Order: sequence, then C-alpha cells, then structure tokens
Amino acid sequence: MPIWVGGGSGAALRRTVRFGQAWHPLRMTLPWLRERWATLQEVAAAEELPVPALAPRILLRVTGTPVTGDERLLGEGTIEQVTEDLEQLREMGAETVVFDPFFEDPAETSRPEAAWEMLAAVAARIQK
Repeated sequence: MPIWVGGGSGAALRRTVRFGQAWHPLRMTLPWLRERWATLQEVAAAEELPVPALAPRILLRVTGTPVTGDERLLGEGTIEQVTEDLEQLREMGAETVVFDPFFEDPAETSRPEAAWEMLAAVAARIQK
C-alpha cells in the first residue's frame, strides 16, 4: 500500500524520500509548493533514492471573482483559476490531487452541498 507523507520542513521532506511513495503537502501557495518540490528532489538525489510522487491536498473554494495576491492558495478562486492550478500540478507531475472543500468552519462538514457543487463544477470543466 502506498504511504503518503505530509509536511514541508526539511525533516518532513527527508522522511518522505526515505519512507514514502508520495509527498502529501496540505493547502499551499504555488510558489511555496514549487520551492519545496525542488528541495524534495534535491533530497532524493542526495539520498540516491527515487523522487516520491506528488499528491497534494489543495483547497477547493470556487469564487465568483478572481482571488489575487501572493497568499492565494491552490484551489482557491474562479473556476478558471482552479482548473489552471490543476494544470500547473499536472505539469509538476501530480497524478493525484485531494480537494479539501471545507474552509474555516467545522460545521461546514454537516452541510456538504456547496462542496459537492464546487467539485461537480471542477469535474465538468476538466472533462471538457
């Protein structure tokens, strides 16, 4: 069974390379992910081990207007931004992405309809 290892610290990346089949970072910006992904690849080369797969967990929060700024998380913004994020992840080699549609309020999990709608919208868009 594949083991996914999370975390973005140097120690977490070393654990991922040594023990995991995939790296599972959580809710991040694209620049942060790119920087840490490069570091993970350097760790793998130094350890003379294969680079684990990339399997991120990203936010799923579709908005009516674009989300801008350096702190925009992957999966946050218009449907176009979210699908572009998925394309960026695909180009980085991700074959699996986990969506996290619950933003701040734990009670959201008892009202999943909005999350299902966002997931359906993204799925319809990427299947075109």
